[in-house]
Amino acid sequence: MSNKNKKYFLKFKALFKKYKWWLLLSLIFSLHIFLRFYQLETKSLFGWDQVDNAWMAKNIIVDNRIPLTGVPIKGNSGFNLGPIYYYLITPFYWLFNLDPIASGIFAGITSLLTFFILYWVVDRLFSKKVALLAVFLHTVSFAIISSDRVQWNVNFIEPVSLVVFYALYKIITGNSRYFLLLSATIGFSMHVHFTSVFYPLIIIFSLPFVPRTFQTLKHIALSIPLFFVFLIPTLLVQAQIKNDQINNIQNYLETYYHGIHLRRILQLLSDAFIQFEGILYFAFLKPLKYVLLPLFLLLYNGRHLHREKLLLSYLCLLWFLVPWIVFSSYKGEISDYYFLINRPLVIILVSYITIYFFSSGKIYLKTLIVLFWAYYATVNLMSFLKSEENRSLAVYRRIVQTVIQKGETINYIQGDPKSYIYYYYTRK
Repeated sequence: MSNKNKKYFLKFKALFKKYKWWLLLSLIFSLHIFLRFYQLETKSLFGWDQVDNAWMAKNIIVDNRIPLTGVPIKGNSGFNLGPIYYYLITPFYWLFNLDPIASGIFAGITSLLTFFILYWVVDRLFSKKVALLAVFLHTVSFAIISSDRVQWNVNFIEPVSLVVFYALYKIITGNSRYFLLLSATIGFSMHVHFTSVFYPLIIIFSLPFVPRTFQTLKHIALSIPLFFVFLIPTLLVQAQIKNDQINNIQNYLETYYHGIHLRRILQLLSDAFIQFEGILYFAFLKPLKYVLLPLFLLLYNGRHLHREKLLLSYLCLLWFLVPWIVFSSYKGEISDYYFLINRPLVIILVSYITIYFFSSGKIYLKTLIVLFWAYYATVNLMSFLKSEENRSLAVYRRIVQTVIQKGETINYIQGDPKSYIYYYYTRK
């Protein structure tokens, strides 16, 4: 190698060493964008929830009807979330002139938000290595790719969970200013999904560790009105319908609450850790869902206990225990996405354990770890590329176009994708 080439090589090596984290993050982010927007119309679901959201956006844009209630919490419950989610999707439908492709675009943008929040939180709580692996797993996991490409309010559970976790950790470790972020995020969560009821319970169990200072009281006082700002639409509706919402909630709880029973708790043990299954992917790894949380707690705290690490470990336990115990008292139908609050923690735990063994292991162990995650990524990506969506936007477009060519009509049916697409093609 000539002196000139050697000089260029050393310069490139220095630049790579300086910016390697940003380069790796950019590569992962580029892959993330591809996997969330590739074949958007053919590989993304356009079903009941997406159609409901599309009609709501149409009502706002075309009819100037601004809703004060949002997504129904449960179909038979009689009460709703706040309407902010509808407000968020509306600009996308306006931008795309009511074209239902706005649904997939919004889902993709939401996943990008989750990507950056995940990296930001993990980088601050652990390290850049753990953060990079976390966003890598989030990017290539077939289970997460599939859910990220479906546009509905559930997409916000993960980023909300991450922000609440980080804000609460900062509070119990002495920084009460994060009460403002915590109250705003929980207020927003009241417009996202009914599993936001977990957060007040988690906060209650965290109160013994909140610093008892004047600054804490000041920030709590400032955060309370901020929280109620997010409740304004719900309070307006409540004032109009004279306590119907409260009565519906009370009746629903009386119907579906059956108390805490040990047998039911044990029955839901598998569901409590079900988010591990999607991330681990391979059937032979799924039994590890019962041991990864205690393994993380053991490795993270090590031989010397530190208050900050113990508090973070305590929050990790709450993120799994609270949903588990709460749903053990509920006798209604339970879906796996009800536990999405702890999916970000699953990604973090798996990433931390991997980096722990990679950093402390010998060359053969590091090689095995790299080969495993390379194989994991390859298999998951192939599963995505081979996957087909029978209820995609492209499928319904073809059906509706055929109907229109025959001179036939499609009547409005709630939740029917064909009725909205027919409206979109014929509205002029």
